[in-house]
Amino acid sequence: VVANKCILSFPEVMPVPEQPAEAENATILSPGLNASNDDGSQTETTSAILASVKEQELQFERLTRELEAERQIVATQLERCKLGSETGGSMSSIR
Repeated sequence: VVANKCILSFPEVMPVPEQPAEAENATILSPGLNASNDDGSQTETTSAILASVKEQELQFERLTRELEAERQIVATQLERCKLGSETGGSMSSIR
């Protein structure tokens, strides 16, 4: 008796863009150390932090969508595997 085996295939995952260097993060996240006390410098630092946060939010949303798409693919493959084993089919690979 040969047991049914399902082999799940995973599509390529898109690479995550590189994060800024640690030195850049230190400048953005530590405004008090690098900025003078005038309002112009503080406004620029605040704007830089806000831009960074918005960029991270967009990246988070994109990664969340990609993760959900991957989850759907795996769920579909798993369901096909289950159906194949329940019907006695000989599905050895799912693409």
